[in-house]
Amino acid sequence: MQVDRVLQQDRLQQGTAGRISQLFRPESVAIVGASQKGGFATEILTNIKKWGFSGEVVAVNPRYTQVAGVPCYPSLKAIPHPVGLAMVAIPSKAIPEVLDDCEAAGVRAIQIISSGFAEQAGDGASKQRWLMEWAARTGIPVVGPNCFGLMNAANQLMAVPLDFHTMKAGGISSILQSGTLVYSLIVPLLARGIGIGRVVTVGNEACLDVADFIDYFVDEEETRVITSYCEQIRRPVEFIKACERAADKGKPIVMIKVGRSEKARQAALAHTGSLVGSDVAIDAVLKRLGVIRVDTVDDLIETAVALSSTKRPRGRRVAFASFSGTAAGILSDVADSYGIEFPPLPAPAKARLERVFPEFGNVGNPLDLTAQGGYDTQIIDESLSTLASCGAYDMVIWGRGFPSCLDMRSALGQALTRAAALAPEVVFPILSLAGGHFYTSLDPKDPMIEPKAEFEGMPFLQGLAPGLKALSALIGYAEFQHSRKPGDRLSDQWGRRSACYSEALRIMREAKDDVLTEREGKRLLALYGIPVTREALATRADEAARIARTLDFPVVMKVESAEIVHKTDVGGVILNIPSAEKAAEAFEQIMASVRSHRPEAKIGGVVVQEMAKSGPEIMMGATFDPQFGPVIAFGLGGIWVEALKDVQVLLPPFDADDVQSAIGRLRGASVLRGARGGAKADLEGLADCVVKFGTLCTDLADEIGEIDINPVILSASGTGLVAVDCLITKKKLKEFDKRAGD
Repeated sequence: MQVDRVLQQDRLQQGTAGRISQLFRPESVAIVGASQKGGFATEILTNIKKWGFSGEVVAVNPRYTQVAGVPCYPSLKAIPHPVGLAMVAIPSKAIPEVLDDCEAAGVRAIQIISSGFAEQAGDGASKQRWLMEWAARTGIPVVGPNCFGLMNAANQLMAVPLDFHTMKAGGISSILQSGTLVYSLIVPLLARGIGIGRVVTVGNEACLDVADFIDYFVDEEETRVITSYCEQIRRPVEFIKACERAADKGKPIVMIKVGRSEKARQAALAHTGSLVGSDVAIDAVLKRLGVIRVDTVDDLIETAVALSSTKRPRGRRVAFASFSGTAAGILSDVADSYGIEFPPLPAPAKARLERVFPEFGNVGNPLDLTAQGGYDTQIIDESLSTLASCGAYDMVIWGRGFPSCLDMRSALGQALTRAAALAPEVVFPILSLAGGHFYTSLDPKDPMIEPKAEFEGMPFLQGLAPGLKALSALIGYAEFQHSRKPGDRLSDQWGRRSACYSEALRIMREAKDDVLTEREGKRLLALYGIPVTREALATRADEAARIARTLDFPVVMKVESAEIVHKTDVGGVILNIPSAEKAAEAFEQIMASVRSHRPEAKIGGVVVQEMAKSGPEIMMGATFDPQFGPVIAFGLGGIWVEALKDVQVLLPPFDADDVQSAIGRLRGASVLRGARGGAKADLEGLADCVVKFGTLCTDLADEIGEIDINPVILSASGTGLVAVDCLITKKKLKEFDKRAGD
């Protein structure tokens, strides 16, 4: 059962960041539910004590006067000093009384570990509703319920129920809807000597959610990268604004957003519905915001590690060097699938390296220094210096066999240092082919003088696949920041309307049926400047003949009925009609066939339409995500829509340059650009058409359920286009279908 979110939308927003700060920087902590018998609350208390949190720490339990060596009080009101943070881990039925105590005692922030709320059947939803009401009324920040605790390494507030072997403060902060991920993410980072910042588990997000904590971490100076495990985005507008603020400040967000495998929704009337489901919308939103979406915890770790460096590559040109020919071979096979390319060595650079390499060496990119390179300082120096200074690469990756520290006093360490000094704009990641345990030394018989686990601010990366994906994400984030347009913000689309809006709304409202006729749909397209075929409705055979004479032969004829979506299935379409006489015959043929197949359908007549000249066919469509609004898709159309599924997705607002970039990402882009001597399509006209279509969909996001224009035919002459067919459903039909599916 869903909990009503209206109260959360209306909650107090002023000073949210200051109130959240109390969660991570309290002057004192009270653990409600700690017991001498142990349990979650006691484990949290023990960890806070162990790691040396400097504020007062007390327990609250009426059965004891002390727990785990700290004073224990019967209630929060009995504590003789102010309480900054109350961590509550008691049965859910006792929560209201404790929260009343929190209010009376002036507690400044609360985290509820307890379960038994909206995640549970029965009265759980009503308990969570009450909690939301309480938080909205008091303005006290509440995290949870049903969560795992929080951490701030900077002040040693380790308020989680399991312990760590080591602790180090750093710049990777996390917002998690999973308790287990606290350890899956944090323990490997700490084992590699990588510091963490703040970590919060948000549980049911009854009062504070992912958007709130992103917004807070954006302004935390110590946080350089925000990581998240997210099951749902509860407040889309606030989430978008928080992510835009993160992008403004250059703070990358790396997120596991689950939901890729959700069941496909009910079959849609429009093609777009089967191509662009809700997860595609989420994916498009995250890409638009610069949020890096990953699928696994390993990818989350390595991507956060790569982005924790303040250096950003200038471009996509990557070189790879190692002592291993195997590494070079594997890399050549798999790099493309991770979006990494290795441009060949420039001729002067290749000649320079060939002078120092052994005869059996193979100079190229990826570059194998051979085993001899491990003993020959000149090979190491020349290789790294050449790759760095030749001007052909934005990133030079050094590959290693397994995760370990590097001695910066070794020949390799010094060569890397010199190469980086030669080209300060080049990024130098160090990547091990394997992941797993991080070793303190490469070879136990060779003690290190200056061991390091990071280079130029980037910790060493682990595992070929996660590491390459992480570096691809680093390149992508740099490109995202470079291409951002100051006025092109996704949050600006809400409430935006064009000059066509009033007339478009009238057309939609005047349409009598839940599915607009093709002519009604084309009226909308024409209103927004999208070219459509000339056509008229005939209700008699002689009228069809007369209309056909006004058009250029051959013509097309189609049945008009809001109840018949797939016209060809009932014999409702005839092509290539060469004369007025044949048009009259086609009218009778269509009417007879449709009445035979669908005797109950209401038929308005037959549309006589000019027949567009042959040319490349494009599909344009949109679905309307309940959280994020219109999701525009376009790609190769006609009969190829379902077979190829070659579409690109855009979110308004966007401009013609954005569309041109998306056209270039289509697998069929070469067809549109005139492959094998064919005419180049009017891509400028297509881009303009998609922009106008995006404006239409933004205007009518509250009215349209789904929309397809298929096909849009691009002229074989290379100039112009025309929309041949159009299907638009009203919003209420889409909602009815969804309810039926539920």
